[in-house]
Amino acid sequence: METTSDLFHPDLSTLTFADVLLPIAIAKAYTYIVPEEMVPLLAFGHQVEVSFGKNKRYAGLVIHIHRNVPEAHKPKPILSIIDARPLITPPQLRLWQWMARYYCCTMGEVMNTAVPSNLKLASETRISLSPLYDHSFEGLSDKEFLVTEALSIQGELSLEEVRDILGQKTIYPVIHQLIEKRVIYLKEDIQAKYQPKTIACVRLQEPYASRPELLEEAFELTSRSIKQTEALMGFVQLSRQEPFVRKQALMDLSHAEHGVLKALEKKGIFEIFDQEVSRLPGYEDEGGQQSELSEAQQITLDEIRRQFEERKVVLLHGVTGSGKTRLYVELIQEVIARGGQALYLLPEIALTTQIIDRLKKVFGDKIAVYHSKLNNNERVEVWRAVLEGKPLILGPRSSMFLPFKKLDLIVVDEEHDASYKQQDPAPRYNGRDTAIYMGKVHEARVLLGTATPSLESYHNAKTNKYGLVELFERFGGLELPEVHIADLRNPPPPGVFCPCSAPTCSTS
Repeated sequence: METTSDLFHPDLSTLTFADVLLPIAIAKAYTYIVPEEMVPLLAFGHQVEVSFGKNKRYAGLVIHIHRNVPEAHKPKPILSIIDARPLITPPQLRLWQWMARYYCCTMGEVMNTAVPSNLKLASETRISLSPLYDHSFEGLSDKEFLVTEALSIQGELSLEEVRDILGQKTIYPVIHQLIEKRVIYLKEDIQAKYQPKTIACVRLQEPYASRPELLEEAFELTSRSIKQTEALMGFVQLSRQEPFVRKQALMDLSHAEHGVLKALEKKGIFEIFDQEVSRLPGYEDEGGQQSELSEAQQITLDEIRRQFEERKVVLLHGVTGSGKTRLYVELIQEVIARGGQALYLLPEIALTTQIIDRLKKVFGDKIAVYHSKLNNNERVEVWRAVLEGKPLILGPRSSMFLPFKKLDLIVVDEEHDASYKQQDPAPRYNGRDTAIYMGKVHEARVLLGTATPSLESYHNAKTNKYGLVELFERFGGLELPEVHIADLRNPPPPGVFCPCSAPTCSTS
């Protein structure tokens, strides 16, 4: 919808105004006039096109509609409504306001971090044709056709150039529709800072990977080399114990050198590849895939439920391998059965790839993943899905910015991890602490899970600010590793085992 920017009603007291939040580092939202034709259409959370300063235009969010005449400045009119669907929810705005106060930044900086790039159009934005576009022009309006045709010739356009092509000032609704139709995407030079941790692993090439019965032929190919045969036997042994075989573990077990594995690769038996893994030790061993709860798990689950009746935040202190993920799944299933939404927070992106397959087996298409590795179109899709009530969201700290409507449970896994702390840019927030306040805003319960609680969380649990539930039994009856404490100042007497690896220790 369009309106002229030069019309200005002389009697401001008869007009409707809207406070619009912009994705820039300014201290407050700015007040704009709502043109008469937009009054019945505009509501909280709508995205609108506004001018700011002399020549700049932004896509802002309406956060308040009122009849109070601004005294500090002469308001400008809203230029257009970009999308008739609300983009944010009232609880989401209250969380942003708290983050701006608590972490000493502006609301605009919070919005800039929270909202996907495709929803933050600005004068400096440049657009290009999407690689998904098939150059068919079907389903495009006349204005959309003109922009698309110009892009197919020039390759890239600024929004100012789009205004010249269309011969009008209000172009954001046209740009928005082209993004929705996957015709264009925003041109950005931003590179992801996240670099996943990978390790070298070994797997079988085809046809051996899909037909293990053919391994006998592979052993025949290695019959002239004892080292190659031992390496292949070592692989078979490790593959029965681990989901993927680490190259270094295979070399240690079979005493094979790099050349031996390379020779097997040339023979078409092995393939050496990089496997993305978690930086958190022990996470892969979490016993969350079991279909039945152990007795200790059931007792712990009942205690978590009881604690939630008294407190909104509960700390689950469970040793590695105790099956905390299995308990999360039970609680999430209960939330979804009630028609609510759940947020499963992880400290880093790499963990989502490890746990998503496990959760998909339980929740199917009820789960969505949100993180910085998604492209802009995918982020907008998840954003819309959450607004429409997607039951379960899995992701790192950035997923807290999504517009939840019926949030009932927040799980903060590995709550102690330093990756929950945002360093740059603003807001420089702690994901765990923000999740706790988010639970307060949504009246949702928050479960903090870890094998090594942070000092502040453990203190809050011990002083009854949080509930505390402990699970010190590993799933399947596995014993915990034995712990030895070594006093380096006084070496143990002869004959007593010392686990110290210090070269100065006399018993090492």
